[in-house]
Amino acid sequence: MATVSAGSGRLHVPLAVQDALRRGRPVEAARLLRKANPGVGPKEARAALADISRAPAGRIEGVAPPAGVGELPTEVAAKLAIGHTREAAQRLRDSQPGLSEDEAREIVERRASPLLQQARAGTIVRGDSGRFGWVGWLLVLVAAGTGLSLWLGGR
Repeated sequence: MATVSAGSGRLHVPLAVQDALRRGRPVEAARLLRKANPGVGPKEARAALADISRAPAGRIEGVAPPAGVGELPTEVAAKLAIGHTREAAQRLRDSQPGLSEDEAREIVERRASPLLQQARAGTIVRGDSGRFGWVGWLLVLVAAGTGLSLWLGGR
């Protein structure tokens, strides 16, 4: 993601806009740019897209792309940007047939955003490794079964 100056200020330029421009789809790029920046008119969007297309690849007003993303194919970087690392690894293997599955996964994990890694780490409940949670449920079921059998047997 980057920003670009427009007549009335700075605009947010998502990676999808840059990708649409690279694929030769300026109408889609303008639609995505306007969606990311409410209140931007068609003329401002066209002017901003002209600035973006004149900028050197990967750089808009001195904003560098994330480390290592410039070497990845566009579709891999797009999947990685939205957090779909498994699909990104598959697309990387498709674009570079000589890579093994483990090598592709390692490259994708190494290039993944630190924020994405931090978000994934925050989803695990503190103190739960996820390996032995079934033991607690088993104990609850045994206790419920024992209680039910005692209750029904006492009648």
